Amino acid sequence: MTQRLSTGSHASAEAGTCLMEQVALTAGEPFSDRPGCTPTALAALAQQVNDRVSDEARDRLLPLVPALAASASDDPCRSWELVAVCARAALAVDPHDRLASRLLARAGRAQRRWARLHLDGAAGCLAGLRALPHLTAAFHRFAVLAGPAGSPERDDRLVALLTDAVGVSTTRAPALAAAA
Repeated sequence: MTQRLSTGSHASAEAGTCLMEQVALTAGEPFSDRPGCTPTALAALAQQVNDRVSDEARDRLLPLVPALAASASDDPCRSWELVAVCARAALAVDPHDRLASRLLARAGRAQRRWARLHLDGAAGCLAGLRALPHLTAAFHRFAVLAGPAGSPERDDRLVALLTDAVGVSTTRAPALAAAA
């Protein structure tokens, strides 16, 4: 395992590794920042956090590598739960944020709809991709509210967000997001 993570993608492990490249190596997959062992939505969130925390905080992401390497799930509800995790984190910083409230409500509706369908495999993966634009919006809203770039407060919040997201993806069935 690498001793230090860095931003961006790399040509080889010798040139350095980002969080998801380290996940691929840990899982025994070919060197890539898109390992097959991690759901697309969770990998996208992990990449965003990796690239937005300071170098010191990025090292705090290393303990998440084994869980990220063992988190594959084709359940689209999990993708929508990640939207909810980001929206709830934004609301924890600003309880009156309208965008985060709308995204949390959208995630709850989507989770209820996809839970009735019980998709898995390729169909579940494709259905989960529908959450990506909403995940991006929820994450970016949280990142704006989390504090100034490079601040210890922002780093702490981003690391906590990814830790929560990994926990949601690996340890329990997704809970339906509360409608705001």
